[in-house]
Amino acid sequence: MTAPFSLACIRSISPLLEPLIMVMMRLQCGIIHSQDFADYLRQKFDAEKVDHFGKILSLDYVRMSEGANAGNSWWQLSWISEFSAPVNQRHTIGGVEVFIHRQSRNGLKNRLLHYANGQVVVKK
Repeated sequence: MTAPFSLACIRSISPLLEPLIMVMMRLQCGIIHSQDFADYLRQKFDAEKVDHFGKILSLDYVRMSEGANAGNSWWQLSWISEFSAPVNQRHTIGGVEVFIHRQSRNGLKNRLLHYANGQVVVKK
């Protein structure tokens, strides 16, 4: 379940600020995502769901804290069997059910998933 919050009060002040407004939602696990990311996920799901019957999207995220790659991070979306995705680790983003593993949830907690300029970005 997501709880939307936005800057609707600014919208009523000036229509010129409207392009600057970003609608964001927070999942119960603490991950924040933009409406743009939710729209991207919905488009990807709609485009690929026919080829992945009985599967669910899985969001993986890794952020390196040590070593030569410290500070670097990677994310990926893949399709996995619904049977290997526990129900308590599934979340709904943009109307799409997504499996997010515990380690990925911990890495994304209090971070923003956003889609802009053709790519997904993770912001602190």
